[in-house]
Amino acid sequence: MIKFVFIKHTFTFMKNLLFIVCSLFVFNVAYAQDSLVTKKITIPEGTVLRVKSLSAFDSKSVSEGDMVDFAVFEDLEINGSIVIKEGAIVNAYIESSEKAKGLGKEGSLKVQFNYTKATDGSKVPLRSTKGNLSGEGKGGSAIALAVVVSPLFLLKKGKEAKVTQGKMMEAYVSRDVIVNLK
Repeated sequence: MIKFVFIKHTFTFMKNLLFIVCSLFVFNVAYAQDSLVTKKITIPEGTVLRVKSLSAFDSKSVSEGDMVDFAVFEDLEINGSIVIKEGAIVNAYIESSEKAKGLGKEGSLKVQFNYTKATDGSKVPLRSTKGNLSGEGKGGSAIALAVVVSPLFLLKKGKEAKVTQGKMMEAYVSRDVIVNLK
């Protein structure tokens, strides 16, 4: 009789253990499948991305090809999902830089944005803002002063083009990009 009770309890224990193991297996498979499901979101070409300068520079201090520091100013959200996080580094460089010159000719800068990274780590190619950043021209006043007062005013120099730390600019996504979100 003792053997029968022992076998009966052992059988019940094994049945319960098997149930628990199977339940854990099913739960793990369901959880793994859920974590493998990704949501694909497209960032359309032309999407505006607000960026800010992380350091100050001007047309006198930078040259063509120099790397400059920018970061994404605010999260980019599409269909309720964040695809680019605030603070993501923006790869940018100086495309052209011209120092201020005599006759009041102002300096100019053209910043080119290359790319930033999406939340899944993929590169998001960017194109630059429209036009150049220019300093303040003094050409008209320099010529007028030279005629009225003295030719030495022709040496009056224009202002350098400046980008201050924290200056807001816009970059544009240059092609459709698919971001995989979990």
